[in-house]
Amino acid sequence: MRLDYAIKKKDIIQSVATAFLPRKVLIPLEQERGVLCAPLVKAGDAVQEGQVIAEYSGSDDSAKIHSSIPGVALGIKNCSASDGRYTSAIEIKMGGRFSHTGKNERSLEWRGMGPKTLQNKIGALGVVNTFSVREPRSLLADIKAVKDFSESRIFVRLFDEDPSCQTDSTLARVHMEKILTGVDILKEIMEPKEVVFACPKNGVAVQTALLPYRSDPKNSILIVDTKDYPCAKKATLAARYKKAFKSDQSERTIIENSLFVDAETLVVFSDALVHDIPVERVYVHVSGDCLKSSAVLKVCVGESFENLAKQLGLEPRKIGKVVVNGFLRGVSVPSLETPVSKSVKSVSFVAKKDATDYSNAFCVGCGNCRSACPAKIYPDIIYAHVVKSIKTPQDFIRSSLLCIECGVCDSVCPTKLPLSEIVKILKDKQNV
Repeated sequence: MRLDYAIKKKDIIQSVATAFLPRKVLIPLEQERGVLCAPLVKAGDAVQEGQVIAEYSGSDDSAKIHSSIPGVALGIKNCSASDGRYTSAIEIKMGGRFSHTGKNERSLEWRGMGPKTLQNKIGALGVVNTFSVREPRSLLADIKAVKDFSESRIFVRLFDEDPSCQTDSTLARVHMEKILTGVDILKEIMEPKEVVFACPKNGVAVQTALLPYRSDPKNSILIVDTKDYPCAKKATLAARYKKAFKSDQSERTIIENSLFVDAETLVVFSDALVHDIPVERVYVHVSGDCLKSSAVLKVCVGESFENLAKQLGLEPRKIGKVVVNGFLRGVSVPSLETPVSKSVKSVSFVAKKDATDYSNAFCVGCGNCRSACPAKIYPDIIYAHVVKSIKTPQDFIRSSLLCIECGVCDSVCPTKLPLSEIVKILKDKQNV
């Protein structure tokens, strides 16, 4: 499906800026999908920048959570999460000295440390893989999930999962050196059979930066037409790789034996491991029709969406809706107090005059979702079956298995029903 409309009007961002330091942060205890960490601090405790404030006891592979500022813990609060749900978070008020912000960064000599030591540092530094914003997961867990290291590949996606975002594409242009450092560290850990760089067809600067790597037989350059949506999922990249390089492996085998990472994960990973600093900041594309400009900002984890808007000169009273992680793959969140988590790649502000009233949203029977669906399923019928318990033929129920989770149905729905999420619920039930 061609999605020229989703990208032709946006300005191309050429640099990355650092966001202002917040006076308070609200750091969610769930940074990975389905992994709720236990707090290690309580109200009144002094907290240092980079201190571990929460961890998950159920697995050593989960990413630890660190404080992004020094100060005092004010306690645990309930808050709106970046995926539209509600969660718990640690509130911290700034105070005291920073441990490393504003100081000269030391570089860690990571070469020769060995795979085991490097793996342990990934978990300790709290690195989360944001290849899929709907399923953020510890990078360490994803590495360990690769079935056969001797046949493994690392897929490096250098464009955005959602074409309305610019985070990964901007970082690929601005921070390619850090991305390649991250790849080198992963190669030290996994010793992969091959590294596959998935580049945008129109990304001349990105392709040029990778020219020196073409000569290495262990590196492959996969050119992807990013206007042909969806093109950023594991299954799609595996299928295109198989076709382009005439691999005799099945797509499923390629996926099982591969680590899939994006530009942001590698930049954040490189920043953390090379300088031995925990993940406290992430890169966020801030945009919106009610903003005078858009930017990719390096933001403290726990910063509120409201403060991001203010930094770009937008008055909160003019905001009607906030969309996180893109108009095709993302979700709408109910509160400007929602904090930035490690899986937030973009925040888009929609003016009140353009925002849909969700209080009475219902299906108007327009058929847009059916026409737009690349899998040719009927999201509206599935929605009515799941939400309203309307009796539906089994063929429609089983058709949910065909969903590729592209989110196009959400983007074309005039009342903005959460169609893709509902279809995924039924799909997951079918897979049990």
